[in-house]
Amino acid sequence: METAPSLRERNRQLTRDAVLDAAERLLARDDAGDFSMRALAVEAGVGFATPFNHFGSKNAIMRALSARVIDAMSDEFKAAAPRGDAIQRVLAMARIAVAQLLSQPKVYRSVVGSLSVADSGGSAVQEHSRALWAEALGAFDGIAPATRSAAGASLAEQLAVMFRGCISFWVAGEVADAELQRKVKGAISAVLLGFSRPAHRSTLQDNIKAAGKSR
Repeated sequence: METAPSLRERNRQLTRDAVLDAAERLLARDDAGDFSMRALAVEAGVGFATPFNHFGSKNAIMRALSARVIDAMSDEFKAAAPRGDAIQRVLAMARIAVAQLLSQPKVYRSVVGSLSVADSGGSAVQEHSRALWAEALGAFDGIAPATRSAAGASLAEQLAVMFRGCISFWVAGEVADAELQRKVKGAISAVLLGFSRPAHRSTLQDNIKAAGKSR
């Protein structure tokens, strides 16, 4: 049986959420997609030291925003409960993930771009992303039996790496908002192709071809 969080812990979470909400608003408003810690405290309605006390650094705040958007992708996936096997669920997760990023493109470009900055406090972004794709893969139904062992060992990780690669080009402005769904779908399909059952291969190949076309 889970123990309900204490009042202190609830208040702590409310403060953290207020700081993250304020950070998103500032990123959305600023032409450069940036904010100062002083402006963040004012926007959140907290003391100047509060964001530091709760997160430690600006980089840590950006990583917390990354974790929050990944959690939102997972929540949306659970709510949608897409039907189908692992291949179809992964493609559904890709659609959901891109739609979440495009819901606030300016904010999430800044958030993803910040992840390239090293942080002495460490980061769990890679593992968090890997878990997202593992959720979509489920029990690996739809994966070719001969490749299931390899899929179990590495497929979620490879999907996380491929997705991050795609959105890094989007962050750099080399992939337009309107192209992102197509590019991610093609890239994810390229990873899945080597693991899929024959019934999916034609669709995956079509996705890959479509991603390479100029529009």
